[in-house]
Amino acid sequence: MKKIPLLRASALLFVLTCALPASAVEEQWTTYVNERFDYSVEYADIYTEREEPENGDGVWLSASDGKYALTLSGGYNVLEEDGESRLRSRLDNVAHIVPGSGESGPDWYRVVYGDDGGKDGSERLFHEYGSINADNWASFILVYPIKERERFAPIVACLEETLMIAPEDADGEELRTDAFALIEGRVQKDGTPLDCEVYDIPSGLDNGIASWAVIGTGTSDAVTEKETGVWFFGSEGEFMTFIPLDSENEYQDLLWSPAGDRLILVRGGDARPDMFFDVYAEGMEKQTEFTGLRGEIGWLEDGMRIVFTRIDGIREKGAFPGLSYGLQLSVVLYDSAVEETIPLKEASGTRNFSFTSVSEDGEQIAIQETSVRSPKDWADEEKIKEREITVPVPAAG
Repeated sequence: MKKIPLLRASALLFVLTCALPASAVEEQWTTYVNERFDYSVEYADIYTEREEPENGDGVWLSASDGKYALTLSGGYNVLEEDGESRLRSRLDNVAHIVPGSGESGPDWYRVVYGDDGGKDGSERLFHEYGSINADNWASFILVYPIKERERFAPIVACLEETLMIAPEDADGEELRTDAFALIEGRVQKDGTPLDCEVYDIPSGLDNGIASWAVIGTGTSDAVTEKETGVWFFGSEGEFMTFIPLDSENEYQDLLWSPAGDRLILVRGGDARPDMFFDVYAEGMEKQTEFTGLRGEIGWLEDGMRIVFTRIDGIREKGAFPGLSYGLQLSVVLYDSAVEETIPLKEASGTRNFSFTSVSEDGEQIAIQETSVRSPKDWADEEKIKEREITVPVPAAG
């Protein structure tokens, strides 16, 4: 995701409306509005970096190398959750929970958790709060040093007070999940067959899902933009869950974890040299999103860690198929259990690394190393050398 200016048309400076103490009023405040999922929130504008996912579900803000961070997210309430069930799901997916912080009501939830602790006062707190209605959900995760808890208490109060979801969809459309079913091998909406491919879940997995399909406005005039995405069905063809997409052409691949409780959704298009991938945990809740994917991606046997090739930058010399420039490629591992990314082989001025596969015994990672003697040699194909190398799978944790 490219960096963009911190302020935009939908995030305007405003007059502070929260009834806050003087310490909070001293902060500069901004309103964020998400048009796709109809939610808004007011937050203290203390961030210097801003990233927006391509799917338009929210924004990531950070400052001081992650010392301060704020994630705003939204989505369709396709699982028909309420505040209590949403909280139960989050308690199962986060660690180091602050005792007594897990609270919820019919249309909201709250939980506070920390990092791994033991850092002599440099620990960070993650304050998560969400709002949910019959159509959509929205949430924020505010990250700040535990030693600055007093400063952030009124900021948290304002975030919780102003996080709001529009009571109904602005365009009047409803996501009617009951209209879709898989009948005789074809996806149908209200009895109308759709022109889309149906994929079967890999054998040996037992997660209640039997197959999935990607539909959009290109598959039938009966499909609306809101219904565009990946639809999952059970063994009797019944609807199970749904992941929205901006276009059916955005879908590239879907990879289930060995246990079938997690999945990777790969997205991309012709306009960029890289692809995106999203990691969904149990309950189909998106855990994280990556950009810069190039080539292969795969799960390790533990079903919690992922290996992939990441684009770290471009090279002035050299070229890739379809590109007028070269790429810097590294092989990295993402651990979904602790939500950390670990470089396995990092690109240098004279070397690239691409993930190839994981050995059958699950103990070695095969990597293609591409190298030159000097950075200027990337422009000469005859001077580029290739070889296969392996690295041991790191111990979990």
